[in-house]
Amino acid sequence: MDKPWLSHLGGVCELCGRAVETHEHLFFRCSYSRRCIRVLKSIVRFSWPNRAWGDITWASKRYMGRQTVQAAYRALLAAIVYHIWQERNQRVFRHITRPSSTIARNAIDAIRQKILSIELLDSVSSRGLYRLWRIPRPVRDTT
Repeated sequence: MDKPWLSHLGGVCELCGRAVETHEHLFFRCSYSRRCIRVLKSIVRFSWPNRAWGDITWASKRYMGRQTVQAAYRALLAAIVYHIWQERNQRVFRHITRPSSTIARNAIDAIRQKILSIELLDSVSSRGLYRLWRIPRPVRDTT
């Protein structure tokens, strides 16, 4: 993983087994990760860059702003990177393998839970956020 002192581990991607494992490969080129991204795209309109790992700052520019939709996309990016890395570690240290669709759905569920934990005012923006993430709008107790 981009660290020469770990070269004794074999260096082959734990997720696809086809290429040298680097951050660039793991998050942008790996066929397993790409399948995770396809599932994300089928559930939530989210574009994953065709960029180098070093250019990950694209997200801070593309999803900049304080709007809840932008914050949700930033959180999704962080969640999918985290879950892909977690899957890689599960395979390395526990020999547990899960399908790419499970990883994508876990990332989406994490963000859905985060959205549901925030009390949003009823607005066009929040209704759009719930619709985009396919979350039934919470019913707020007004009594």
